[in-house]
Amino acid sequence: MKKKFTVKQLTLLAMLLSLALVLSIAESFIPFGIPGLKLGLANMVILLAIYYFGFWVALAIDVLRVLISSIAVGTFLAMGFAMSLAGALLSFFVMYIFYRWLKIFTPVGTSVAGAYSHALAQILVGVIYLGTWGVFYYFPVMAIASVITGTFNGFIVEMILNNKYLSQAAGFEREKAS
Repeated sequence: MKKKFTVKQLTLLAMLLSLALVLSIAESFIPFGIPGLKLGLANMVILLAIYYFGFWVALAIDVLRVLISSIAVGTFLAMGFAMSLAGALLSFFVMYIFYRWLKIFTPVGTSVAGAYSHALAQILVGVIYLGTWGVFYYFPVMAIASVITGTFNGFIVEMILNNKYLSQAAGFEREKAS
């Protein structure tokens, strides 16, 4: 049976997708001096969507975010798009596994695992595109950065999840993980 969404839920989903897009596009303009390094702010939205709406809705938001933002910044079907999509998909599945089956992890641990796997997927796509394993020399930099950014993003998600008033004001009702 298909789940029917209320108008309030659909509005919230549209706002989450819009927020993920704005964060993704905005951080593409932040220069870090290290190619491919981003804060992963849109990942907070995806993690919240996993906790509040479950697998399919969060996956749809994640894929739509990558597609629309890559079109907006002009990287659609380029190497950057492939890296972003691979990172988004792997990190999504890792975060969902941590959320659903590895319940000993907090949102911080789940976020770090997602950020780390995102970096790994980007490196693997780089290996495929460039045809050299030398790209892995870049992985320690990406791994350290992903732990830092994943921790920061995870703390913010955890604060939102633990704030009853903020969750209620946003209309969030947590998905039941059985």
